[in-house]
Amino acid sequence: MRTDVEKEAGSALLKKYGQFFKQQYQDCILMCNNEYWEENKTFLPVQVVMESSELVPITELVSSDNTLMTKVLSVLSSLCIEVMTLKREAYERHFIFLAAYDEYTKSDISSQMEAICQLSAFTSRCEDTLKNLCTQTFALFAENIINLSKIQLHYIINHIGEMFTTVVLLELLISSSSLSRNWHNYCKRLKSLKQTVDLADDKFLAVLGAIDNITAKIMNDDIVHNSLNSLLGLRKTLIDRNCSMIADQFSHYLRHAIASLDKLVQDKPNVSSMNKCIKINALFVLNSHLFGNNDKKNFKALMELNTKAHSIPIVGTTVWFPEQFLQRYLSSLCASHGKLSQTMLKARQAYMSSKKSSLARDVTTLQTVCTQWVLSMEDIYSSSHRELGAAEMNIHSKTLLDGLDLASNINYSILTLINLHLCLGVPLSKSVLKSLFEVTEVLKSIKNAVSRNHDQILNSVNMVIQHLTFQATCSVLEVKKTLMGDKNYANKRLDDLTCIVIAERALKGTVTLERNIAANIALSFIPESIYLEDSYEKIGLLLEKIQSLANFMKVMEDLCNCSWVVWHQNVIPIYFEQNFTTQLNVLKLKYFLMVLEDCVVFLHKTDKQFGEDKGNEFLDNIKVLITENVLRTTNQNIETNLRLHIHSHLQLDVINPFTTDMTKKLLLVIDRFRVQCVYMAVIPSLEHYLSTMYYNLTTVVLSDWKTYGEMRQMAKFKFNLTTVQDNLPTQTLEQGLDVLEIMRNIHIFVSKYLYNLNNQIFIEKSSNNKHLNSINIKHIANSIRTHGTGIMNTTVNFTYQFLKKKFFTFSQFMYDEHIKSRLIKDLRNFKEIADTNGNMYPYKSAEKFNKGIKVLGLAEDGQSYLDLFRDLISQIGNAMGYVRMIRSGGRHCCADATAFLPSLEPTKSFKDLAEESGVDAKVIQAAEVLESNINCLISNFIQGTEYFKLLLDVFAPVFRNPKNVHLKNFYIIVPPLTLNFVEHMILSKDKISKRNKVGAAFTDDGFAMGIAYILKLLDQDPSFEALHWFDSVWKHIRDERKILEEQKAKGSVQLQQALALTEKKIKTLEEEYKLLYYSLTSARIFFR
Repeated sequence: MRTDVEKEAGSALLKKYGQFFKQQYQDCILMCNNEYWEENKTFLPVQVVMESSELVPITELVSSDNTLMTKVLSVLSSLCIEVMTLKREAYERHFIFLAAYDEYTKSDISSQMEAICQLSAFTSRCEDTLKNLCTQTFALFAENIINLSKIQLHYIINHIGEMFTTVVLLELLISSSSLSRNWHNYCKRLKSLKQTVDLADDKFLAVLGAIDNITAKIMNDDIVHNSLNSLLGLRKTLIDRNCSMIADQFSHYLRHAIASLDKLVQDKPNVSSMNKCIKINALFVLNSHLFGNNDKKNFKALMELNTKAHSIPIVGTTVWFPEQFLQRYLSSLCASHGKLSQTMLKARQAYMSSKKSSLARDVTTLQTVCTQWVLSMEDIYSSSHRELGAAEMNIHSKTLLDGLDLASNINYSILTLINLHLCLGVPLSKSVLKSLFEVTEVLKSIKNAVSRNHDQILNSVNMVIQHLTFQATCSVLEVKKTLMGDKNYANKRLDDLTCIVIAERALKGTVTLERNIAANIALSFIPESIYLEDSYEKIGLLLEKIQSLANFMKVMEDLCNCSWVVWHQNVIPIYFEQNFTTQLNVLKLKYFLMVLEDCVVFLHKTDKQFGEDKGNEFLDNIKVLITENVLRTTNQNIETNLRLHIHSHLQLDVINPFTTDMTKKLLLVIDRFRVQCVYMAVIPSLEHYLSTMYYNLTTVVLSDWKTYGEMRQMAKFKFNLTTVQDNLPTQTLEQGLDVLEIMRNIHIFVSKYLYNLNNQIFIEKSSNNKHLNSINIKHIANSIRTHGTGIMNTTVNFTYQFLKKKFFTFSQFMYDEHIKSRLIKDLRNFKEIADTNGNMYPYKSAEKFNKGIKVLGLAEDGQSYLDLFRDLISQIGNAMGYVRMIRSGGRHCCADATAFLPSLEPTKSFKDLAEESGVDAKVIQAAEVLESNINCLISNFIQGTEYFKLLLDVFAPVFRNPKNVHLKNFYIIVPPLTLNFVEHMILSKDKISKRNKVGAAFTDDGFAMGIAYILKLLDQDPSFEALHWFDSVWKHIRDERKILEEQKAKGSVQLQQALALTEKKIKTLEEEYKLLYYSLTSARIFFR
């Protein structure tokens, strides 16, 4: 017992610990800025572990005044505790080592010598413990030191079976691995070095002796045989004296166990019941060797049981087959049973076929049962239960034990099916694998529910165990009361009373394995006649239930552990091949990640033993799989979703939002995938993918910048995704053709592009692509921002050089004798009829001029000389339009730049401010440069440069020079040119609606700009106005309409149809002339 000082020290320490956690919690809340902080109940980095350890020695636990009974109970209890300790060590260390051995092919025998020596020592311990337990048990019957009438040794026989089963499985795992083969090769190499290695003889011989001992102990596949031989010695010394009684105990135990297991395996085939089947087979072999008891009836019942429990998975891919074990150690009985191997093989094949055919249905049923269990767990543990009633405790214990049975059944089903396929060499289909994945997810959902309610379950289990312990104690007290009812109990029933008192005392302490074993063994030495009806079985069930609940968390952890996937890693990629765009698969993904986490934990554990790094390799592979199959697929789906949303105005297929949008939002809500210490986030990956995609595709197709901008905003609005802004260089945003490129190829540009005066855009004439390029003010402004405003003057200079060449051609055309003579003739004719024709240039004269020019000949492409001259003027006008766009683009660029200036008004000089501050000379120089740049920017923005005036001033003196007198009649050729232009535009617009669009156009205001510019250069605006050309055009159209109306009044039906076409032609002609008139009038404004 603890002293008062120890109790006070303990309470002070707990109080200090509580203050520490309280401070940590407050700091965490402050870091979260008092925001809503949701507890992650499924991830428990810090958790309470309820594992009791016994501090009282077993000798004190079973001590009493009855010295003889105390010795018997202490010896048997100690041996049974040792059995359970060895069993736990076997499963936690040695079985894992043997199962994982073949996975670590690089590891050699010398590096694993320590583990092999420990395995050999463990085998010796198991054999010694088994022999000791049997010796002590048999000694009770041989010496007759206590009353053995009607006592029940089932509990002790069960532990003998547990120990022998551990030995059997140890031999199976060693023989299933390549350890023994590698060991023998190692021994051969070692012995071959005897002559060459310079070692002291005694040391080397000692090593060889140790090697031979290990070989004889565990490497010759005869561990079970050696154990049986060592037990045979007991038969001669102890058993023969009182053999029948203990043989009857063994036979009764086997008969009862086979009968109960047969029903249990049929109804609830789980891990626990299957391990009991191995134990019964092992005990049957032990019983046969010790007592020569070959009861055929029992053997037949055993074989019927084995037909149902035909394949029992142990660890990894190792499966225990009962017929192989029995054929080896009970060959005579197996020979009399017929074709045992064929029978068991058919049973396995039938099991596989039935499981495959009913797998989908079984999965659905299992999901339903599991969901009901999880809901019941959430219901009963939804609120904290400080005190539970008896009925609530029964519900809690039943729910927890049902969960263990459910997890155990699922674990056995998965491992049996997948390992049977492996052992029999039958391939697993993808459909079966997917069903197995679903079952695994169900198993992990059970574990998830337990993790979520971890603390509540511990509180509940503690109360339930106290309640069950109270029930067991009450039952023991009733037996004690019955025993004490006999007046002479002190003389006749002293041993029985001692056992009852010891059992009562063991139950009153904390729930530990030692107390449970001590109580069970003490109760087994009480004669059956003393118990009331079936109270012994009830007490045994209560103690078993107490132990199950005490180990609930550990057992559930083991049953839900899916580290077996390590031996079947080739199925993992198949899981990730499924479609994660469905809602259910997304939600279940976290359960499979828990499976992978089990594998990582297992591999980290075995890595330490084998000195390799398979755990991190496994993690890297998983990261690649998740990235390729989940994150990348999600990224592409979200991108597709955004594209479809942005282009929803197009005719698209109908999409079900519950199968697409919801799923993608679920993935974004889940956000982080965790496997052990590796986190993979969906949202950052998706944001990075979208940012990269927006950037790359915008740089490839500059015209799509707006679409990707809308997608960026839609991603923010729809999925709350924040992508990185492109921050592309300004020249890539609506850049179009670069100013430098146009400047260097100005002659190609003005011939390939058409100018629109009103919108200030240039449109490509024709293209081999499905779209036409266009250039507007914004393109020019961005280009100027890239190259600087200095490029504007250079561009105008290039345009001047281009105009010089074009005007030379212009002058040659006007100097031609045919053209000059016709112009003089038309001018004379106009003057002669001016008075009679209202001073209007006759429309007929323009038509006659057009026709007359065509007589002079046509170019190779079918154009007349007047067409070529019109095209020349259009190119000159396009050049002037480009100069106008350069000026507008420059103003736009300067306007954007001045947005960063607080005011356009002149302020105090930066240079003066810098000098007043007394800063360094370089700073003053920088201030001066800054001031110069700002002043230049402001002057460019406010004043600008009149490039049209410059180009007028430079060419006007030359054009008006008397040497160029042949240009004085240019205004006379303008009417024929306008007529030619209108005919050309009507033809071009007609081609837009036709299949062959070569030559199609809807605007060409370069012609109007060229006419206006040349008229101004020649100072012929008054002369052109004196022609009253457009008045003549309107008069001609009126006359044509008047004639049309007269014909309509007189004509027939067929004529009416022809006249309708004529009317449409006149209307089109009028519209084109009006458009030209408006454009020409607007263009002439620039040159006033």
